[in-house]
Amino acid sequence: QIEQFKELGYYITPPAFDRGTLAEVVKEFDRLHEEVIRQAEASGDPKRIQLARVRPFIGGAHLKSAVLKEFVKAPVYAEACAALLGSDADLYYNQVVIKAPEQGMAFGWHQDTAYGVCDPMEYLTCWTAIGPATLENGCIWIITGSHKRGLLKHVRNEFSLDAVLDDERGALPVEVEAGQVVVFNSLLLHKSGPNVSKAVRRAYVPQYHVAHVVD
Repeated sequence: QIEQFKELGYYITPPAFDRGTLAEVVKEFDRLHEEVIRQAEASGDPKRIQLARVRPFIGGAHLKSAVLKEFVKAPVYAEACAALLGSDADLYYNQVVIKAPEQGMAFGWHQDTAYGVCDPMEYLTCWTAIGPATLENGCIWIITGSHKRGLLKHVRNEFSLDAVLDDERGALPVEVEAGQVVVFNSLLLHKSGPNVSKAVRRAYVPQYHVAHVVD
């Protein structure tokens, strides 16, 4: 896994969480999602309401949920940090990502580092499937080895930052079961498709960095 991470920029774990733990996380996701929708509706902003309903990104979720505050300390994450960052690592960021059934929008190619350049530039993104992630419900895609390109130019569109790409060679979909974690370099190019299924797609994305990181 370490060699694959260095060469291709990612690896995938076996299922790392039991059904009971995942069910508890789903309840927290639903609670947080309802809060976000209520806040958006109170704002009266149609665009904010639409995003809250179909593709909310709920950042800093460990500060809003005791369950998720413990979840980000799971052994699968600690093991990745110890192997790839060293003995002193911190939670850098985390977010709940939900794609609504038949409405959850796609998200374009990007590198996570583009959203906040730091030194050192590379950190760990641990994309965790809280339920199955498939082509139909909008799983992520990656471009293998793209972390070696360095930080690319990104342009802002209406909802996100999109990388400026010459080609998509090496792109592949990452379909995973509930509880599996896709651990990848923050410079790895990735995107996600739309959710055209009849079920919600849920993912939790904690990220980890060395303790001495500088913004």
